[in-house]
Amino acid sequence: MNDRERLLELLTAMQRDLMPSLIRLHESDDLHMLDSVMLQVLDRGGEPTVKELAALVGRSVSRTSRIVDGLVRRGLAERYEDTLDRRMRRIRISEEGAAVLRRIRDVRMDAQMTLWNRMTEDERKIVLRSMEIYAKAARRIRDESDPAL
Repeated sequence: MNDRERLLELLTAMQRDLMPSLIRLHESDDLHMLDSVMLQVLDRGGEPTVKELAALVGRSVSRTSRIVDGLVRRGLAERYEDTLDRRMRRIRISEEGAAVLRRIRDVRMDAQMTLWNRMTEDERKIVLRSMEIYAKAARRIRDESDPAL
């Protein structure tokens, strides 16, 4: 088994072991993957149009518009008229949407900290250094795909 296959095996095992508890803790939020991604993009700041949001998440404008409609109906996002150009409608995360993201992050962090607390000090040092490297690689990917962020 090569390194790539081993990494995929380990990531799959971690997801399989942790996912049921994460799902149970967040049944009330019932977010789909794209809902969550769009909320996270909106949570970064900017207040894009549907077209801009579609480009950021790599989906069609019509699909993005339908997802945004659902987020607005659920009170997780807000549409509003751009003050500089009334023909444009912008989208921002609502207070409830931000609260949902905080709850999700808290649950994920709790799961990660549970793992962390099961490690020895030496294992923690190795994991911390590895995560620093992983985070730098993720930042490079983000910077290459969307330098405006």
